[in-house]
Amino acid sequence: MDSLDHMLTDPLELGPCGDGHGTRIMEDCLLGGTRVSLPEDLLEDPEIFFDVVSLSTWQEVLSDSQREHLQQFLPHFPEDSVEQQNELILALFSGENFRFGNPLHIAQKLFRDTEPAESGIL
Repeated sequence: MDSLDHMLTDPLELGPCGDGHGTRIMEDCLLGGTRVSLPEDLLEDPEIFFDVVSLSTWQEVLSDSQREHLQQFLPHFPEDSVEQQNELILALFSGENFRFGNPLHIAQKLFRDTEPAESGIL
């Protein structure tokens, strides 16, 4: 997770919020072996979640090394592995079903519908 450590530990600029106090409700999550605080809205609002967890974020925000790090968690294929992984990434972000649904949609639903201890949220 070394290539993503700074993204998980750098403080976020929260700026002013609707209540005018500059604070947001944060939820602690366990991401791999790292505890991170994420805005509750990111976890519970599908529109915000999918604006952040998107193909444009993958292509335009993440560095090459961050994408390479994340690609190691994808299945490896005997032939044209990189091309098939790219197709898999497009399918994932376009909402295609993988046997029992789309993993991103399932994750967002779990974040939204379960209590913190049940979903990996601490």
